[in-house]
Amino acid sequence: MASETQVKEYLAYWFQLGKKLVVEKSGKSLLPDPIFNGDRYSQDFENCWKLCVSPESGDCYLEGTSQTIRQLLEPQWDIDPCARCQMPVPVLLHGTPSCATCPCHDLPFWPDDELPKPRLRVNTQVSLREICRRIVTTEDSRSSSTHSRSNLNS
Repeated sequence: MASETQVKEYLAYWFQLGKKLVVEKSGKSLLPDPIFNGDRYSQDFENCWKLCVSPESGDCYLEGTSQTIRQLLEPQWDIDPCARCQMPVPVLLHGTPSCATCPCHDLPFWPDDELPKPRLRVNTQVSLREICRRIVTTEDSRSSSTHSRSNLNS
C-alpha cells in the first residue's frame, strides 16, 4: 500500500516537471509554486494536498493519469520507479491495471539525462552537518596518514 508520504512524494516529483493536479469537480488544474519551502512542503503544496484528500473536492488526479489520489492511498496500490524514467509511478498490486502508464508518456523531453532530476525537499541543516562531518573525517584520515608516514621515516 502506498503511504501518504509516498503519494505526496509522487506528486512533488511530477509537479517539478510541470504536471498539474486536476480537480475534477471544479475543473481546475493546479500546480503549486513553490513546491518546497526549505525542508518542508510549501503551503501551496499542502493546500493542493488538502484538496486531494477532501471528499468535497471530488476526484483529484495527476494530469495524464487515471488513478485518483484517494485510490493511490488504498491498499491495492503502491508507488514504484518507472522502468523508463525512474520517476515514481502508481502500480496496482492486485488485479489488472486499468491502464496505469507513467505520467512521462506525454512529456516529449523526458527522460532527459542533461537536465537535473526532480528531487525531494532538503533539510539544509542536516545536509550542512553531513558535509562538515565528511570534511572532518577526511582531514582526520589525512592527518593520521601523515602521522603514520612520519613515524615510518623516524
